[in-house]
Amino acid sequence: MAVKINESLVRYVDLHNSSIINKACPFFNTQYMPLKVILTISFLITSIACFSQVKDAFREGQDIANMEAKAAGLKQEALMAASNFSKASINFDINYLDCKWNVDPGVRYIQGSVKTGFTITERTNLIIFDLADELKVDSIRFRTGKISHYRPFDNSVIVNLGVFLDKGNKDAIEIFYHGIPPVTAPISSFTTSAHAGVPVLWTLSEPYGGRDWWPCKNGLNDKADSLDIAITTPERYTSSTNGMLQSDVVLGGFRTTRWKHRYPIATYLVAFAATNYRVIQDQVKLGNTTMPIMEHAYPEKANDFLNAASITKRTLQLLHNTFTPYPFIKERYGHTQFGFGGGMEHQTNSFMQNMSETLIVHEAAHQWFGNKITCGSWRDIWLNEGYAIFCTNLNIEKNYPEATLLNTYRSQINFIASRPNGSVYVDDTTSVSRIFDSRLTYNKGGWVLQMLRWKLGDSAFFRATRNYLNDPALAYGYARTTDIKKHFEKVAATDLTEFFNDWVYGQGFPSYKLQWATGGGSWIQTTLSQTTSDTSVKFFEMPVPIRFKNTFYDTTLVLNHTKNGQVDFFKIGFVPDSVFIDPKFKIVSANNTVTKAEIFPGSGNVVVFPNPVQDEFSVLLKNMTEGVLHLSLYNTSGQLVWRQRFGNFNGSDLFIIPSSNLAPGNYWLRINKDEDPEIIRRIIK
Repeated sequence: MAVKINESLVRYVDLHNSSIINKACPFFNTQYMPLKVILTISFLITSIACFSQVKDAFREGQDIANMEAKAAGLKQEALMAASNFSKASINFDINYLDCKWNVDPGVRYIQGSVKTGFTITERTNLIIFDLADELKVDSIRFRTGKISHYRPFDNSVIVNLGVFLDKGNKDAIEIFYHGIPPVTAPISSFTTSAHAGVPVLWTLSEPYGGRDWWPCKNGLNDKADSLDIAITTPERYTSSTNGMLQSDVVLGGFRTTRWKHRYPIATYLVAFAATNYRVIQDQVKLGNTTMPIMEHAYPEKANDFLNAASITKRTLQLLHNTFTPYPFIKERYGHTQFGFGGGMEHQTNSFMQNMSETLIVHEAAHQWFGNKITCGSWRDIWLNEGYAIFCTNLNIEKNYPEATLLNTYRSQINFIASRPNGSVYVDDTTSVSRIFDSRLTYNKGGWVLQMLRWKLGDSAFFRATRNYLNDPALAYGYARTTDIKKHFEKVAATDLTEFFNDWVYGQGFPSYKLQWATGGGSWIQTTLSQTTSDTSVKFFEMPVPIRFKNTFYDTTLVLNHTKNGQVDFFKIGFVPDSVFIDPKFKIVSANNTVTKAEIFPGSGNVVVFPNPVQDEFSVLLKNMTEGVLHLSLYNTSGQLVWRQRFGNFNGSDLFIIPSSNLAPGNYWLRINKDEDPEIIRRIIK
C-alpha cells in the first residue's frame, strides 16, 4: 500500500550538506508518522547458555540451517516470482562504496545516498543499478552536476552518464534516494521490530535482498573493493555495521557513526542495525596480532555476550590456526544482536539472535568460507554452508569428548539419509527451498568435506583447504565447485572426478552388506557389497573402515571398496566375535548389515575360496615347510592353463589367482612344494 507523508512536519539530516532542514523524511518524528509497521518474529532457536557444554549440536545446527533457509527463501521468493534476480549491468566494476543512511529504528523508512566508484569494463554511456521500485530516486550526481535516470519498474535504475566512458575509465556517481523498503512477510531485508519495548532496525540481504534498501549490484559477480558507511539515527540509538568505527558524534539530537571497511565485500554481506545497544569492547590474540572484538548487545542480553567471550576467542583462534589467518585481521570481528532466530555472517560483524556455541562457530566460519571466498553461484552454496557445518563439527572434535562428536555425526548422517535422493550441487536455482536445503546444502555439503578428509587424510585435506583460501585468483573473490576440486586434486595427486560425481553432483548414499568368516586361526575373509539409494550413482568408491573385536582385542581395518562383492583376506592376530561397518562414522551410509558366514570349505593346510569361483579365487596355505612353491591350474583335458613359481614361500601365505578368462567348467589346482607330496584341489568355474 502507498503511504502519503506530511512533508512539512518532519526534519532530517540532509546528506548533501549535513545540515538539518525541513524535508520529506518521516523517520525522526514518529508523532506524525502515518504508518508504523511492527513485525513480530517467532524465534526458531532457543537461547542456550553459551558457557554450557554442547549437548545437541546437531539439533541446533538444524535450527541454524532452517532459519537461514527460511530467511533467505522468503526474500528470494518475491524476486523469483518476478523472474528477476538482478538487472545491474556488467559494464562496470565497483571499486568503492560511500554509503550514508538516515534511519529511525521506530520507523520503517530509509533516506540516504550511495556513492559508487567504478571502473568501466566496456565502452558505454549507461550503467544500471538494482533498486526496489518502492524506493524513490531523488537525484543522481556525476562529476560536477546532476544527470538523468530512468526507472523501468523492474527494480532497477538506468543511469545516463551523459558522456561515453571508455574501457578502463575510473569515475563515480552518487544516488540520493528515500522511501519505505518493500515488505516480504514474515521477515524483510529491512526490518523494524522491538526488544524489551525498544525499537530495533536491522537488515539481512542474503541472497538478493540488498536492492530492497540500497542501490547496488545484486548478484554474485562483483565485490566492492572498499566501503565507507555513515549511519545517522536519533541520539538515543547506537548503530552497528561492517568494518571499523571511525567516529561517534552527537549533534542536534542525532547520532552519526562512521565506519570504514578496506576489504572486498559482496553486496549481500553489507548490513547495519540500530537500537539502544550496549557496546562491549574486547580483543583476541591471533598469532602475533592482537585484534579488537566489538559486540553490540541488547542491554537486557549483555551478559550473554559477555559470557560467550571465551567461546568467540577460542573459535577465532581455532579457525585462524587451522586454516589461514582471520581474513579481516587488520580490522576486527564482532557480533550484533538482532531480532530473527539464528544468525547471519555479515562481514566482520555477524548478526546473532543468541550466543549459543554452535551459532558462534557457524557464523565465524563464514568469515573464511562465504566472506573471504564467496560462492560464485547459488548452485555452489555448499562451499559456504558445507564448510560452516564442517567447522562446527571440528569445534566439537577439538573441545568435547569423542562421544559428543560421534552422537553429532550419527544425527547428521541419519538426517542426510532420511531421504534417498538429492544432490549437494543445486540443480534448480528457481527453488528457494532447494538452494538452502538443510539436509543437502548444509549437512550433506559438510559431509562431502568430512569424507574428503577421511579419503585424503588430514594432511592433504587441510593443506588443500589452506591453498584454496590463499589462491590469489579466489581469495576475496568468488569460487565454484570446480575450484575446490582442483585444489584437492593437486595436493592429493589424484583424480577426484568420480568422488565429486558421486557425492556432489550425484544423489543418494550407499547401504553396505558385509559377510565375514574366520578361516583358521586369525585369518579373516570379508565380502563387501553395496546398494545405492538413487540410480544416479551406480557405486560409491570409498575406503570403508571395518572394526573387529572380541573381549580382549579390538582393531579397525580399512577396505578400499572398488567393486561389488569385493573379497578381502587378512590376518588380524585374534579371532573376533563381532564385526562393525564404519564404527566412527566416516561415510554417509544407512541400513548397513553384517553377517557371519562359513565361507571357507574346511580347515587344514589348504583352503580354496570361494569355490565355485568367478573373476578370481584365493588359496590359503598354512603351516607348511618353507621353500620353493609351484601353483598350477589344469583343465579336465590335462592342459596347463596357468602356472606360477614362488621362490621364497614362508610356510603360510595367501595367493589370489585370476580366473576371469577361464571358461565355465572343472579345473584342477596342483600345489607342489619341493619334495613334499603333490596336493590337488578341484576348482569349479
